[in-house]
Amino acid sequence: MTRTERMNMLFAEDYRVIDFFPEMASYAEAGGFSDEVEQYYLQDRQLQQFCNQAISLVLKLLCCFPFEIYVKEITPLRMQREGWLKDKRCETIVRLLRKVILKQKGQLDILLPKENAIISIPGGTLSIAVYHESSSLKRLLDEMVSAEGFYTWRFRV
Repeated sequence: MTRTERMNMLFAEDYRVIDFFPEMASYAEAGGFSDEVEQYYLQDRQLQQFCNQAISLVLKLLCCFPFEIYVKEITPLRMQREGWLKDKRCETIVRLLRKVILKQKGQLDILLPKENAIISIPGGTLSIAVYHESSSLKRLLDEMVSAEGFYTWRFRV
């Protein structure tokens, strides 16, 4: 099975959300106070804080597992670029994470082949999705999520 086929299969499953907010219920009321709070956190200083926490979590996680990264860059006035990242140096990964999170466009999908899991970081949100989490990945993420000041909850497809 190719990397892309594996990712498509894993994306069809329920997933865990690593989030700035403690519960999904806070998103339930469209146009409510939670929307105002989310917009506040998507502003420069607060978004920078989320970005730094997300980068810290991702880099620490990547030290523990072999990984592949699929990048979908959306740049205004240019053609969309997407594909598997060849340059997996720390500097490159941090630059791409900053671009996706701070510009609120594009997406990074991190395939952990040995865990058969995906970590997905979409631009324009204050969350990270974890698909098909193994018990070892879950155990490690539970500790890391708490240490970085995030919350987790389940999302059903």
